[in-house]
Amino acid sequence: MANSPANNPLDLKGQVALVTGGSRGIGRRIALTLAQAGAHVAINFPSNRSLAEEVVEQVRSLGRQSLCIRADVKVEEQVSQMVEKVSRELGKINILVNNAGVTRDNLIMRMSREE
Repeated sequence: MANSPANNPLDLKGQVALVTGGSRGIGRRIALTLAQAGAHVAINFPSNRSLAEEVVEQVRSLGRQSLCIRADVKVEEQVSQMVEKVSRELGKINILVNNAGVTRDNLIMRMSREE
């Protein structure tokens, strides 16, 4: 009864999730929780492919589809390519978790699109 609705009220069967910064820390935990709830999960990572591949294997061990994609979320073209790849390989993205940390020393209302 570990997977009963009472224990896991979140039913995401067949949904596709993209988790930025999903290879470690909070992003990794979110990705695995989404997979446990039934979602297929794309893992975005900035640099360490082996960590991302570990998460992909854990997601797949739960019977879900998964892939990892290296992309810098600060670069619009890379984000567009990432979204296209996820959509092509896993299907339409239903869930987006913007977990990747981006640091800027400025107020968002004063930032340009490039920043």
